[in-house]
Amino acid sequence: MSLRVQIVFVGEPFDRDAVIHTLRHLAMRGGWQLTLNGNADRRIIYATTDDASWMPARPGDVVILSSRSVADHLRNSREPIPCHRLNGTWLPFPHHLQNRDWICADVIAGAFAALNLWYEERTRTSKRDGWILWRDDWMARAGLAEPVALADEWLNEIVHVTKRLGWEETAPQTKFTVVLTHDVDHLPGARDHGLPRLLRAIVRQFVLRRRPVDAARLLVHYVRVASSQPNFAFESVMRAEHLSGARSSFQFVAARQHRFDPDYAIGREPVASALRKIAASDWEICLHGSYTASRTPGALDRERAALERTMGATVLGQRQHYLNFHPSQLFDEVERAGLSYDTSVGYNDISGARAGTYFPYRPFNLATGRAHSFWEIPFVLMDTTLATTCRFSPAQALEHSQAILARVAQARGCVAIIWHLEQLSGLVDPGFDRSYYDLLDWIRAQGGAMVTGRAMLPDLDARWRLTLCDE
Repeated sequence: MSLRVQIVFVGEPFDRDAVIHTLRHLAMRGGWQLTLNGNADRRIIYATTDDASWMPARPGDVVILSSRSVADHLRNSREPIPCHRLNGTWLPFPHHLQNRDWICADVIAGAFAALNLWYEERTRTSKRDGWILWRDDWMARAGLAEPVALADEWLNEIVHVTKRLGWEETAPQTKFTVVLTHDVDHLPGARDHGLPRLLRAIVRQFVLRRRPVDAARLLVHYVRVASSQPNFAFESVMRAEHLSGARSSFQFVAARQHRFDPDYAIGREPVASALRKIAASDWEICLHGSYTASRTPGALDRERAALERTMGATVLGQRQHYLNFHPSQLFDEVERAGLSYDTSVGYNDISGARAGTYFPYRPFNLATGRAHSFWEIPFVLMDTTLATTCRFSPAQALEHSQAILARVAQARGCVAIIWHLEQLSGLVDPGFDRSYYDLLDWIRAQGGAMVTGRAMLPDLDARWRLTLCDE
């Protein structure tokens, strides 16, 4: 049973459709059905005004204060979201009016900006190659020590007020969900047997991680598996995940357009056979957009089509290789390619919520006033970050991963994590394959679900449709 909630606008918002769109993400979690035209006993008043004397609020209404400066900031500023601390909580776009019964900060505009990577879009040139580092992101610039799910916290301010006002509790009791993904960044060639990659991994252990013992362990393990196909660990990964009640997706690069792209070809054996076998199972094949794909109009669409031709099935999800994207381009290209979901929004050099959320969401383009139809499933954790940037041991990586996912479990959220196929083959960082399977056991013990992105889509789409009765 859903709770009907009317949205009432007072004054001109920064963008009416964007406000409604952002509130729908909260409605999904609260079990609400929003209405714009019909009357409802419960109301959210979004007031863009400096004069509260004419506020049409009645007892039981949630009032959120905004101002004209919010629209000006979102359209013209290149500064981080203005925030202030109130009772230990960071609140965005603070309002000069103060009323203890109202939310005197524009938590909707703040959540909107975080979810849509507004700061990156405003401050990064679309021609700049590479990915954003944590130190350059707006949360770091604002003084935070690590990424925080601020979009969730800000929208939850509305929930806190509804509870204080005595609104009915209609939030569905969902358990937390982890979408398991494996980027396939290397597969050995027919003649090299993965030796060049092995040498690179050994040098990495000596020079970067300073673990000569692990370098020796890599060599021993390679000798053990060299007679088969090094790195072709698809079946062993699937068997182990099956024992944990888990399913996952494998992200394949379908085109080599840049020196950073993998050098395998999906149309050649034995890669093509592996693709078809996985596609026929409960596991999932997704696109791993080539290094320049999201910055090249139409490239993701062409690569998706090539992958579908090879595997003989529909591709629904993707992640951008190296996270080399610009927000305005990535979201448009994912939509153009007809994909149903993306899992590119996360950091290369730190764990946490890059978009400020532990929940799937649909991006919104403020410049065009248009919402995208696909889901962004944020990822919060990646194996190479733990091994390369943090230089964790396998035990430290597991402990850190559990701490990150414990926050997701507390929020009953749904996020993605990345463990590369090479890592699970035991040919990059010894022990990190075991850390992954131990993490799956921990997730299961906490009551979490471990699924593919494809498995999430029907529920997400159904719940989204129920959030607005006037659509």
